[in-house]
Amino acid sequence: MPLIWSKYLEVGIPEIDQQHQQLIEQMNILYDAIMKNKAKEEITNILNFLNKYVAEHFGYEESCMHRHKCPVANVNKEAHGVFIATLKSLDEEIKTTGITPSLAIRVNKELLDWFGKHITKIDTQLKLAMK
Repeated sequence: MPLIWSKYLEVGIPEIDQQHQQLIEQMNILYDAIMKNKAKEEITNILNFLNKYVAEHFGYEESCMHRHKCPVANVNKEAHGVFIATLKSLDEEIKTTGITPSLAIRVNKELLDWFGKHITKIDTQLKLAMK
């Protein structure tokens, strides 16, 4: 099930909110492509984009947390590592077993659900640290 951007997910920092929207949009596109059984190459291209964009976004967000001495900066960095490992695992699953229904379930749970919870529980702490 796609994750829909809402005020509930806003961190309140325009650059980060914009990046979060882009990531959610791409994860929703990935989920949709898997559900519609699109070509493996198309799904791999979406994952490649996500890998690159996630690295940029996480780097930016982590530097902001470090700069503002956010108390959850280390927790955030560790969580980002988990997300990156999940992307890598999904990539490996596609290479070994192809596009399967379990892949859609994983994208929904391990990317979309995880990301929504991450934003509301961890990323929002940055705004508080900036005050």
